Amino acid sequence: MRILEAESGILSDKERKNLAILETVKRSGPISKADVSKITKLNIVTVSNYVNDFVEKGLIIEKGLDVSSGGRRPTMIELNPKAFYVIGIDLAVNKIIGVLTDLDAKVIAKEKAPRPKDNAEAVVNTIVDIISKLIKTPDVDSKKIHGICIGASGVIDREAGTVRCTEGIASIYVPINSMIDQKFGIPAFIEHDATAAAYGEWSIGLGTEARVMLYMYSGVGCGIIINGEIYRGVSGTAGEVSLKELLDYSSHWANNSLMLKPWDLNLGIPDEAKEAFLKQGDSKIFKEINSDLSKVTTDVIFKAAKENDKLAVELLEKAGERLGVRISFLVNLLNPGVVVVGGGIEQAGPPLIDAVKRMIKTCCFEEMAEAVKIIPARLGEDSVAVGAASLVVRDVFAQA
Repeated sequence: MRILEAESGILSDKERKNLAILETVKRSGPISKADVSKITKLNIVTVSNYVNDFVEKGLIIEKGLDVSSGGRRPTMIELNPKAFYVIGIDLAVNKIIGVLTDLDAKVIAKEKAPRPKDNAEAVVNTIVDIISKLIKTPDVDSKKIHGICIGASGVIDREAGTVRCTEGIASIYVPINSMIDQKFGIPAFIEHDATAAAYGEWSIGLGTEARVMLYMYSGVGCGIIINGEIYRGVSGTAGEVSLKELLDYSSHWANNSLMLKPWDLNLGIPDEAKEAFLKQGDSKIFKEINSDLSKVTTDVIFKAAKENDKLAVELLEKAGERLGVRISFLVNLLNPGVVVVGGGIEQAGPPLIDAVKRMIKTCCFEEMAEAVKIIPARLGEDSVAVGAASLVVRDVFAQA
């Protein structure tokens, strides 16, 4: 069975209709065929023919009768989430998370392990170990596992299945997708982590009413969804939102480019906290860690901010302003309806999110600023893994 995401992403007419109908049933079921027809704008005969086929394949269940508005009472239909299962993997900088979900993206099982830093073989072995455990989940028929998607940080080659890392960790120049396919006999593909997370958030309904949705993966990447389709660009690497570290930022002309310099996942927040230690050593941040600066983390700062620590709140507000400027460029360029802030930084809460919103109002043109909603990610640390699983569900639907 071919994996759509490993190819051009161009769908046939049948695949598009499959997706439209099954996504509608997934989101709105129980639902009548007539209502599916209205939502998808496909004629009722087409919908009926496709639905009948899906019922035979076990993807859709007929469930009782709806109240009649005159004439025969319509049969209600809903998705059968247990028809197939999928696996999503988050190959992050510091950890690897794997989830097994049903077709509703409900997590059935989850495995998590630290990411080996300096050995690509060890990284692949950890992924294989996680998948092995997920496949053995009780009461799940492994033959029903349709596919595996790996959402990876770094610069990926989706066709070759390789990952070039830029965070001081080992790159993977072996075809992960082919190795997993051969190992388990399950089709596998690889995707950008921000793109996977974007699709995951979109699939649970955050951006479904918006024609354009962006997922800001902290300050290091962006996933783009346009009309329900993933936008990858010509070379498949769209979504980078920083300039390469080649400029002399001390030069006069480059000062205004500082907001587009490469950042880390933490937006530099822990480093700024350490710099503030001498002036504000009485902050709850430092009391929490007994002034051991090696223990300064975003989690410590987030906790202090929730306790209204002045320094912690200031750090998060400044980080939100920097992130807000970066997002503003994208809002002015793409005019999205929704921007989801994720990648872990959304856990900072109101101080950061509100600062992002303020910068949108300040930096964006009025028409764009009024049209966009800024929303924290809802899937937490599972966003990439569940998003990757959701991309496999998309394949199940398209190829039904």
